[in-house]
Amino acid sequence: MTMPAPDDEPTPRQPYLRLQLWLLLRALARFETTMWLRTRYSQPKMVAIGVVGSFSLAVYYPVWAYLFPQPYENLPMRLACSATFIPLALLPWWPRRLRAYLPTYWYFAMTVAMPFFVGYMTLRNATPPWLMTHMACVMLLMMLFDIASFLLVFTTGSLLAGVAFALSPGAVLHGQTMLEYVPLLLFGIVGGATCTVSSTMAEQSRIDALTAASNNIAHELRTPLGSLRIAARAVARYMPDLIRSHRLAESEGLAVPEMRTQNLHALERSIGVMEREVTYANTIIDMLLLSARAIGEVPLTTLGARDCVEQALRRFPYGSRAERERITLSPTGDFPLLGEETLVVHILFNLLRNALFHTDRAGKGEIRVYIEAGENGNHIRVHDTGPGIPPDVLPRIFNRFYSYSSDSAGTGNITGLGIGLAFCRAAMEHMGGGIMCRTNLGEFTEFTLTFPITEAGVRQ
Repeated sequence: MTMPAPDDEPTPRQPYLRLQLWLLLRALARFETTMWLRTRYSQPKMVAIGVVGSFSLAVYYPVWAYLFPQPYENLPMRLACSATFIPLALLPWWPRRLRAYLPTYWYFAMTVAMPFFVGYMTLRNATPPWLMTHMACVMLLMMLFDIASFLLVFTTGSLLAGVAFALSPGAVLHGQTMLEYVPLLLFGIVGGATCTVSSTMAEQSRIDALTAASNNIAHELRTPLGSLRIAARAVARYMPDLIRSHRLAESEGLAVPEMRTQNLHALERSIGVMEREVTYANTIIDMLLLSARAIGEVPLTTLGARDCVEQALRRFPYGSRAERERITLSPTGDFPLLGEETLVVHILFNLLRNALFHTDRAGKGEIRVYIEAGENGNHIRVHDTGPGIPPDVLPRIFNRFYSYSSDSAGTGNITGLGIGLAFCRAAMEHMGGGIMCRTNLGEFTEFTLTFPITEAGVRQ
C-alpha cells in the first residue's frame, strides 16, 4: 500500500483557521465600531467630564489626606490620573488629525482614572469611603458605555489595579472587607446591566419611529397627490380648447381680457410642471417606504445601468438649473445589473444630494457620473470636486445614524438623520455589490458603486 506524500496530505485545519481568523477580525471591527459610537454619544459631555475629573482627583487629595485621613494616599499617582482628563477638557482645541484617535484616548482615560486608580486605592484602603467611591465609579462607567465596552474597561482597569497592588511594597490585602464587598459589587454590575437600555434597543426604537413616520406620511399624502394629479390632467385636457377659444375671440374683436402670448405659453407649461411635481412627490414617498422596508424583501430584476442613471438625473429635484448644469454624465458606458429600479435610483439620489449639499456649502465643485464595465466588476462612480471628507470622518460615513457637516466638526453636534449612506450600503449588499468612498480633504470625494457581472453581461 502506497502512503500519500506529505504534500498530498489534506489540511482540514486551514479552512477552520481561516474562518476563525475571519470571525476574530469581524468581532474586532464590530467592537471598534461600537467603541466609536459610544465615544460619539459621549462626546458632547467630554469637556465637562474632563474638567470635573481633573479637578476632583486633585482636590480630593487634601480631603482624604488631612480632613478625613485614609490609611493610604498617593499624590503622584493621583496627579498623573488627573492629568489624563486634561486633554478631554481641551477637546475643542484638538487638531483635526488627532480626532481620529479620540475613541482610543477616551477608553484609555476612563480605564486609568476609574477602574485602575479607584480600584487600586480601594484595595490599599478598603475603607467605607473608598468602597462607596468604587461602586460610584462602576455606576458611572455603566452609564457611559455599553455592556461589552464596560466589561472591557472595568476588567482591564481592575486587573491592572490588582497587578499594581501585588507589586506594591508593604501592601496588605483586607481580605474580610473585600470578600464582603464582592457580593455588593456583583449585584451592582448585574443590576446595572439588567436595567441599562442597550444601544441596540435604542437604535431599533429609532428605526421603528422612522418606519411609523414614513407610513403615516405616505398615507396622508397619497390621497391629496392623487386628487392633484386628476385635477392637473383635467386642466390639461381642456386648456388647449380654452386657449384656442380665447385667441378666436380676440381675432373676432370680442371683449375678452388681454393675455400676452408668453402668459399663454406659461399656462401650457404649468400643467406639465404640476404633473412632474406630483410624480416626483410620489417617487419620494416610494423611496421613503422603501427605506423603511426590509431590504431583503425587495425582489431583483435585470436592469440597464445607464437607464437607471439617466432616470435618476432626470427625476432628481434640482433646486435650480445651475445645480443640474453642475452634474455631467459620461457619454459612454453601460452594463446590465441585477437590481431594483427604485432601489438603484434611490442610491443615486442619496449620492447626488450629498454631493450637491457639500459643494454648495463649499461654494465650489462639479459632479461627474461615470458608468464603467470591467472584467472584475461593473462600476458607477459619482465624483465631485468639493471640500472632501476629513480622515477621522471617512471610516464612519456608512454607519447608521451617523451624519457629518463641516460646520459641526469638533462641536459634538449631529446633523441630519444619518441613514442615507447606511441604506445605500445595505441596498448594494442586497444586490450583490458594494459601495466604497475615497476622498482627499479639500480636493474631491468619489463614491463607487460596484455591481457583480451578471450572465447577461458575460454574454454581452
